[in-house]
Amino acid sequence: MAAATPLPERELVALLGRYDLGVLETYWPAAHGIENSNYFVRVVDPRGSQEIVLTLLEQPPAASELLISLLDTCDAAGLPIAPIIRNRTGHANDQLLGKPTLLAPRLLGRHVLNPTERHCRSVGRFLARFHRIARHLADRAAPHPRDADWLTRRAAEVRPHLPYATADLLDGAIEAVTSLLARRDVAALPYGVLHGDLFRDNVLFTERGLTGVLDFHHASAGHLLYDVAVAINDWCTDSSGRADRERLKALLGAYHDIRPLTAQELWFVGPFALYAACAFWLSRLTAAERHAADQNVRFKNPEDFRRIVQQHFGHTPYFDVREIELR
Repeated sequence: MAAATPLPERELVALLGRYDLGVLETYWPAAHGIENSNYFVRVVDPRGSQEIVLTLLEQPPAASELLISLLDTCDAAGLPIAPIIRNRTGHANDQLLGKPTLLAPRLLGRHVLNPTERHCRSVGRFLARFHRIARHLADRAAPHPRDADWLTRRAAEVRPHLPYATADLLDGAIEAVTSLLARRDVAALPYGVLHGDLFRDNVLFTERGLTGVLDFHHASAGHLLYDVAVAINDWCTDSSGRADRERLKALLGAYHDIRPLTAQELWFVGPFALYAACAFWLSRLTAAERHAADQNVRFKNPEDFRRIVQQHFGHTPYFDVREIELR
């Protein structure tokens, strides 16, 4: 989470005056992220100092009105998330510089660069607990936006700017994914609330384990397997984009222990990993094109997901339920 909007101290002091958090000691921009402006803020009161995270929403969150209820639900269930801090009037969000603003405690931990099987098991357990806890909110969540129509439109936008071989890979992958999403048995897969962005830069660990999951702004309703696939692509692939089977088994097995995967879900792990990889590849390709026209647009390297798409397109993994249960 990074900072795009400069934050004058006087504006921050005025905002803190509407909360029971203490007096501003110092603040600084966060170093990671793309979409919102985030600052770490240290405040002090007679009990001592604490650090909080201030988020300026640069665009309305996909989760919209669901976001606060979702975070409250996760907090009440004991999941390691940063609960939204209410102001003195009891509201969960505020305004700063004309933008919606959220405050939350800063969680302990660091992002993992090289995940181990232990990390993957922790992520699998969290995701399964999250899916079970949040399932009653699915009717209030907007549908996951990256459906077949979205994929097709984005592919048409970026295709003219791609080399022939890359465009050919994209076309083949999109055809496979749109065919997947048209299947009746896929439509019947378990459905619920998705985190939508469970990447390494949204999860914190200490030496004791997983301490926090961040950025629920992309929460939506969709097939739970898509959320699992997003995690697989970031936590269980090597630098070439190939899935590491042992890490993949660790994540799926830990997830399955809490929310048992159906045989149909296990059958579609590979195709959904391709689906999720295509969605993020197209998202990054689109952002890269916009960056070419506007240097202020931030983006991540699309090449990472091109490699993952290429690997999944040629090497679709399959898992039998016995392999997960007897790991």
